[in-house]
Amino acid sequence: MGGMTLIKRSSLYRDLIILGCVLCNLTQIPTLYNNRILSLGYSGAWFLLLIVMILHDHRIKIQYFIIPVFFDIYCIILSLGKGGYTSSDLFRPINLCTFILLIGILAGRFLDEANLQKISGAFILSALIVAIYLYFDIFRGVDWAGTGGYLYGAKNSAGQIFLTAIILLILFFMERYKIISIVLCSIFCALIIMMKSRSTLLTLVLITVYIVLFVIKKPLYKAIGMCVISIIAIIILTDDSLYNLYVNQIMLNNKDINDFSAITSDRDIHYEFFARYFGQYWVVGTGGTYLEAMPLAVLMSYGIVGGIPVLLYSLFPLYVGIKNINKRKDYRIFCHIIISLGIVMWVNGIFEEQSPFGPGAKCYFLWLVTGIFIGYKEKKKKKEMERYE
Repeated sequence: MGGMTLIKRSSLYRDLIILGCVLCNLTQIPTLYNNRILSLGYSGAWFLLLIVMILHDHRIKIQYFIIPVFFDIYCIILSLGKGGYTSSDLFRPINLCTFILLIGILAGRFLDEANLQKISGAFILSALIVAIYLYFDIFRGVDWAGTGGYLYGAKNSAGQIFLTAIILLILFFMERYKIISIVLCSIFCALIIMMKSRSTLLTLVLITVYIVLFVIKKPLYKAIGMCVISIIAIIILTDDSLYNLYVNQIMLNNKDINDFSAITSDRDIHYEFFARYFGQYWVVGTGGTYLEAMPLAVLMSYGIVGGIPVLLYSLFPLYVGIKNINKRKDYRIFCHIIISLGIVMWVNGIFEEQSPFGPGAKCYFLWLVTGIFIGYKEKKKKKEMERYE
C-alpha cells in the first residue's frame, strides 16, 4: 500500500507541475497576456501543489531560505522608514522564485529523472506552441531582419523559454530522438534569431560551448564540436551576406556601429547612472531603482547590506549544480541542466534588471529544477541512511 501511495503522489506532483509549466509558458502568447483565467490556472496549480505537499510532508530545511527570509525582513523594516523596498521591481520576483524553489524541493522527494524528463517534454511542447504561434502571427511574411525595431516586445522572455527548451532537448532527448530534437532546436533557434533576442543569442553560444566542453564525453567529439563552432563563426565573419544578417541586422539591430547608446539600447546610460550615484546610496540603497543590469539594480536598490545577499542568492542554483555534478552519476543530468540554465539566466541578468529571478515566466524552470534536485538528493541520502541503520 505504501508503494502505491508513493507512486500516486509522484504522479500527482508531476502532473500538477506539468500543468503549471504549460500554462506559464503559454502566457508568452500575446493574446494571452494578463489573461485572468490562465493566470488563475497556473497560480492555482502551483498553490494546490504546495498545499498538497505540505499536508503530506511538512519538513522544510530552513537553510535554503535564509537569504530570501533575510531579504524580506530587510525590505519590510526599511519600508517602515522611507518606503519603496517592498514595492521595488525585484521584491516580488525574488519571492516568486523562492516559492517555486520550495515547491521543487518538496516535490523532488517523490520525483526522479524519469519524472523530470516528462516535465521537460511538456515544457518543450508548450514552448513549441508559443514559437509556432509567434511565427504565424508576427513574423511570417515580414522583413524582420530589415526593421530597426523589435516586432515582438517580450523577445527576451520568450527567447529564454526557447533556449531552455533547446537545452532540455539536447540534454534529455537528443541521444534517443536525434532527428526530432534537431528539427525542434532549429525551430527555436530560428525564432530567437527572428526576434533579435541578442542576449539570448549570446548565451546560446556560451551554452553550446559549455555542452561541447563539459557534457560531451569523448575527446574526439569535443574536438569536432569546437571545430564546427569555429568554422561557423569564420563563415559568418567572412561571408558578406551572413555578416550583414547576423552582425549588422541582428546583433547591431541595423544601428550605426559608432552610436554606442543605440547599439546597447541606452544601457550605457544605466551604467553611467550607477557609477555617478551609487556612492550616495551604497549602504542600504534607494529602495528601488530601475537599471538594465541585475547586479547594478540590486546594489543600487538595496545597497551592499541587502544587495550582496541577493547577488549570492542569484548564484545559488549554479552553486548547487557545480558542487554536486561529480558526486554521483545520477546527479549529472540534473546538474547539467541547472548549470546550463544558471549560466543562461545570470548572463542575461547583465543585460536585464531581474534575471535570474524574472520577469514573468522566463526564469521559473531554473529554480524548479534546482528545487527538484535538492529534494531528490535528500531522498537519496535518507534511503542510504536507512539502509545502514
